[in-house]
Amino acid sequence: MFGHEVVEKIKEEYCDAFLTAHFEVPGEMFSLSMEAKTRGMGVVGSTQNILDFIKYHLKQTLDRNVDDHLQFVLGTESGMITSIVAAVRQLFDSYESSKEGASIEVEIVFPVSSDAISKTSIDDSHHFGSSVANDLEQISIVPGVFSGEGCSIHGGCASCPYMKMNSLESLFKICQQLPGEDNSLSVYQASRLNAKTSLGKLVAEVGCEPILHMRHFQARRAQLQRDTSSSSPIASQVVC
Repeated sequence: MFGHEVVEKIKEEYCDAFLTAHFEVPGEMFSLSMEAKTRGMGVVGSTQNILDFIKYHLKQTLDRNVDDHLQFVLGTESGMITSIVAAVRQLFDSYESSKEGASIEVEIVFPVSSDAISKTSIDDSHHFGSSVANDLEQISIVPGVFSGEGCSIHGGCASCPYMKMNSLESLFKICQQLPGEDNSLSVYQASRLNAKTSLGKLVAEVGCEPILHMRHFQARRAQLQRDTSSSSPIASQVVC
């Protein structure tokens, strides 16, 4: 999604924009946002950090009340667009009701591979509300591949390097070796990661620990909030 081609286009066409990157984006987009961060024009962090960054700069612009056009290049998952749009609209609504606002625009740029776009259809927007459907009718293309194609928005099966390795001839070769009584297909079996840390734990197990801790916290978050709110200030500090 954020390959060399996309990053180069961002450098050329969005050199003055704010750049954001999630911790998990590929190296090129990560490096580009880190460089922008040193200039005060970027952020690298969690989805919440990115959202706070956008809200902070929009608030500053609204406080100045001067005509401006803000561009934010969103280097993270597409699912975050909804929360960003909602937060931006909420800020605009709160300022419009309090003062006579200047002409301020916010543009959210979501970079994707040139293969990862789909044409919109009026029929596809009927399940949305009337206002959203009207907005979608004005858009000819949207980020992401067609529904049901591929496993990500990286470009779908057409640009997937693993799918390009497949062919009908390769499929026939595999079928001819089945049921594999001579174990000839075992050489293609994925190897397991057996490396261990200095404490003797498997690297794969250690890598799963942060995710398991996060799930445990999310499952017990409500209970933790009740415990800390009902405790004394000193006890709350200890729990936190």
